[in-house]
Amino acid sequence: MKTQFEFINLTNIKLFFVMIFFVSCTRQQTSAISLYENSLRYAEKENKNLIVLFGADWCPDCKALDRMLVTQEIKSLIQKNYIILKVDVGRFDKNLDLDEKLGHPIGKGIPALVILSPNPLKIVASTEGGEFSNASQMSQDQVFAYLKKFGTN
Repeated sequence: MKTQFEFINLTNIKLFFVMIFFVSCTRQQTSAISLYENSLRYAEKENKNLIVLFGADWCPDCKALDRMLVTQEIKSLIQKNYIILKVDVGRFDKNLDLDEKLGHPIGKGIPALVILSPNPLKIVASTEGGEFSNASQMSQDQVFAYLKKFGTN
């Protein structure tokens, strides 16, 4: 009898942790989509395009692109033309619902960018071909030229 009771408790405990895992995954996915939708509304209000920037803290190319985005020339261009939403993809296991919604831009590597015009809503550009996945080998001029091409001003 005691073994059966222990088995039931162990099963309930396992079920409890599985439920917590699914709830936390659902919240994380919902929050990425919610942030995306809020960012689109804000970009529309500011009359700017939205850059959804997919990356991860372990990625050297993501870090290289981050360093370029804060240089004076690129930062100024971004402030005039864009709202940026950074999305953490973890080890390609986080926020995949937003990646899918935007056409799977991370398929050929990160960092990956999707530039959207909020009104009317359309994808203006996407690096689904892996264009920024070698950002550590790109120059600031290349990044600037890419962003300038799709700016609103």
